Amino acid sequence: MSRTLSRTVELPRLGFAAALATSMAAALLLAACGKKADAPAPLQPTGQVDAARLADIDKEPGAWLTTGRDGGKTHYSPLDTVNRATAKKLGFAWEYKTGTNRGMQATPVVVDGVMYTSGVAGRVYALDAATGKLLWQFEPPLKLKNARGSCCDIVNRGVAVWQGKVYVGSFEGTLFALDAKDGSVRWQVDTIAHDRAYSVTGAPQIAGKVVVIGNGGAEFDSRGYVSAYDLETGEMKWRFYTVPGDPSKPQANKALDMAVKTWDPKSRWDQGLGGNAWDGFAYDPKTNLVYFGTANGAPWNSAQRSPKGGDNLFLASILALNADNGEYVWHYQQTPGERWDYDATPQLMLTTLKWGDKDRDVLMQASKNGFFYVHDRATGELLAADKFVDANWALGIDPKTGRVIENPAADYTKGKPVIVFPSGVGGHNFNPMSMSKKTGLVYIPSVHSGMAMMQAPEVPHSQERMSSGVILAFATQLLVPEAIPPALRSVTDPAYLKTVPSLDMHTSLKAWDPIARKVVWEHKYPNFMDHGGVLSTAGGIVVQGSIDGNLRVFNDESGELIKEINTGSPLIAAPATYTVNGVQYIAVLAGTGGGGWNFWMPGNVAAERGNDNRILVFRLDGGETPVPPVLPAVLPIPEPPAQAGTPQDIAAGAALFGRNCTGCHSNADRAPVPDLRKSGMIREAVAFQSVVRGGALEKRGMPSWDDLLTEAQVEQIRAHLVAVARDAYAKQQAGQGPAKASGVKEGHL
Repeated sequence: MSRTLSRTVELPRLGFAAALATSMAAALLLAACGKKADAPAPLQPTGQVDAARLADIDKEPGAWLTTGRDGGKTHYSPLDTVNRATAKKLGFAWEYKTGTNRGMQATPVVVDGVMYTSGVAGRVYALDAATGKLLWQFEPPLKLKNARGSCCDIVNRGVAVWQGKVYVGSFEGTLFALDAKDGSVRWQVDTIAHDRAYSVTGAPQIAGKVVVIGNGGAEFDSRGYVSAYDLETGEMKWRFYTVPGDPSKPQANKALDMAVKTWDPKSRWDQGLGGNAWDGFAYDPKTNLVYFGTANGAPWNSAQRSPKGGDNLFLASILALNADNGEYVWHYQQTPGERWDYDATPQLMLTTLKWGDKDRDVLMQASKNGFFYVHDRATGELLAADKFVDANWALGIDPKTGRVIENPAADYTKGKPVIVFPSGVGGHNFNPMSMSKKTGLVYIPSVHSGMAMMQAPEVPHSQERMSSGVILAFATQLLVPEAIPPALRSVTDPAYLKTVPSLDMHTSLKAWDPIARKVVWEHKYPNFMDHGGVLSTAGGIVVQGSIDGNLRVFNDESGELIKEINTGSPLIAAPATYTVNGVQYIAVLAGTGGGGWNFWMPGNVAAERGNDNRILVFRLDGGETPVPPVLPAVLPIPEPPAQAGTPQDIAAGAALFGRNCTGCHSNADRAPVPDLRKSGMIREAVAFQSVVRGGALEKRGMPSWDDLLTEAQVEQIRAHLVAVARDAYAKQQAGQGPAKASGVKEGHL
């Protein structure tokens, strides 16, 4: 549905006398000219972006026409009103509250004074970019069954605006073309199969005559593919599968005929194999190539996925396809035989570098695997590949072949646990980096993190369920050996720990020189906080938010902190900057979600002030930023109902809960979703069935499981939850588990 709403927003705060004087001066001027003071014409959203306008974006310094501003998605702006000298005067301009409380990861697009951005599950908002007034809003229909097989929250990473339309992918896989004027649906098409764990969280990519979209689900049982649709009609023009199908059947194209030779013929074709392209697309009109990276394999454990080994193309690869027909042009596999969750899906950036004695059109990526890659974007030639974080899984890159040299000590498939850097969080993930045309530096939101890994027993495939094939623990867990699985505890031996990087997990903003191939400066955060995306500008500044609720402005040459704004809301999206009527604004979406969705990371302000989603906009001489109030303490766990289940039911329910529910429900006092120990639903079998199988709370983000769980299994899950609640209640009554503030408001997504 689409609808037009009005909303009261807080405007920049001017003194009454100043406002009155301004208004009187304007009236006198108009009177002197013999004209009446007419009301300003209402803003009319048009969304008129095309190839010529995007190519000439430098003629429009105040525009932000793609999620990364330009066609190369550099997240750089030539605006300089907010600069090193003036940034200290940056303050609040306006906010828009979306009424949701999940992850917000998009960067807005701003065209002719109108901001278009996406929110939870593919909602779209069109706002007056100067005031925050809502012009229209679109909400895709939601049943959320795909949420059962999604890795990391029902997020969305942005829209594409093109020739009067706004394109967005909903979480459930529908690609919508909306009319930019009012949000009405021009066309829609279902892009995914619904018998596997597919979802859509990435932004669509305009590529010549088509719009391209991928999908997620590599942790589960999906087979990755990329689809292209006609911009005007929504007709599918081509589809490219990123991994081969069963070799006993014909492959879809010649590229997959090549790829299937890199897999064991007895691979787990029933599990889909992964390789999804869930984000990070780019398009080069010079070559008419569309680029994307592919994700990890399913399961992660390559010894289970492809028992006899092999590179397993096109997992963890960058691919370039002809945008007109989807034909393969080139690829580069970053992690052959991928088995560490090293997606090649982070943002792909297109730019021109002075390489040697000539200009080269390049594609760059700071990958999850810890290497910064530079490619010739026409041919795929590898120009550089260097570690920008600790990455002990690899010894380096062979300069002749471009192939990674793996570290044998990082192979967990040989029966012994090992510590591997980076962890599955990645040296850099989806959070956009930025390249300044002024400094030539690339500013990367990076992570220092490791994980202990060991091969797990193979389990039968279950539809839409995760099966990693590994036992793992993150580096910080290793500091408390008794808290990790016994099978992994040998890696905590002091002698072994001396052979791996420090277990001190932290995030950093790093300034990387792609020509000198080194870190120029680094701002290290004190703990492991989810890192926000980055903006850089000609004002000599770099802007980044964090889950601690602070928006920070840095000197782009030195990394010196210039300004810090406490918003009270977690920030992981990348900011955008634009002008309306000569005023420069900086906008960022607020709301945490994604990795570690069933608990709040240490330092996340959402645990203290909640996660209500907002669009926050700042300007020079703005006001004080409104900070959400501290959450009230939650009530203690009420006395649970009597246990009706048998010990066998409770044990079976625990296994079912662990396999199907823990991805969202941690049952902790402070967590992103409601604590089921306190839920009234577990007290009555009919009510519990109505939620889990009947979908009674789908509007709040709880999908129905009626096709995957029987009534008897749901009752076993309820028996497990009653047992957990009774145990927690007993400890609470004994003074061992006092209730704490929850950090969650129930009742909305």
